[in-house]
Amino acid sequence: MNFIKEIPAMRWKEGKYEEVMEKTVQDENIVFHIDDLPPRKFSTYPEDLDDFAVGYCLGDGLVKSVDDIERIEIDGKNVVVKTKLSHKAHVEIESESDILGYQSVMSDSAGGWRSELKNIQPIGSDLTVKASDIIENMKRLTAKASIWQETGSVHVAQLVYKDQFITREDVSRHVAVDKVIGAAAKAGFDLSRSYVCYSGRMPADMLIKIVRVGIPILVSNAAPAGSGYEIAKKGNITMVGFVRDNRFNLYNAYERIELDK
Repeated sequence: MNFIKEIPAMRWKEGKYEEVMEKTVQDENIVFHIDDLPPRKFSTYPEDLDDFAVGYCLGDGLVKSVDDIERIEIDGKNVVVKTKLSHKAHVEIESESDILGYQSVMSDSAGGWRSELKNIQPIGSDLTVKASDIIENMKRLTAKASIWQETGSVHVAQLVYKDQFITREDVSRHVAVDKVIGAAAKAGFDLSRSYVCYSGRMPADMLIKIVRVGIPILVSNAAPAGSGYEIAKKGNITMVGFVRDNRFNLYNAYERIELDK
């Protein structure tokens, strides 16, 4: 299904203006029903939802591996996930307003439960990546971002494992990253030997997701947040930011990047 639509706009340039039709994406609210937990609602570009479900469960600490997921059923805007761990609600949900309030607490836009990670185990991966590969793979990320090129309305993420690449796009940077993590887990990639490139800032909630799944390097064309830097230090994550043209900034665990000429 094509989730790209045209909307009217007024374009202004150098004192002149004209009416035009611009392309954008049709985002939708998707609801996750994970075991017996209260529903979790997300605004997303509704493709690759099975990848999203797997990546979300891994990044939110609901499962340890893709093998912990028994089945995923997608019915329109509802995604039902059954795990071997049979999670139960630990709060009483008595009304619709309670559900909406609980969902807002879980919202990825604010970090959700990821921001409540209390114990961080440092990642010991000895993966190394050439500086030149960082630049080339960020260019590849842009080249593969077909929806972004057409609309400019989405974030894009890419997971790199050896000479293999997985690219996904979504209106949410979190969901885009969840999708590549989920797809990589389903494909049997070793996440400790992988890294993620994506568009968007690097705050604590994103770094916590990366720590949970064991990915040692996070690359972005944007800036780190102070909270993200603190999680990166505790989790021994290498952050690469402001990747633009032929330059980048390196934050923490420098040894994983081969600073070749």
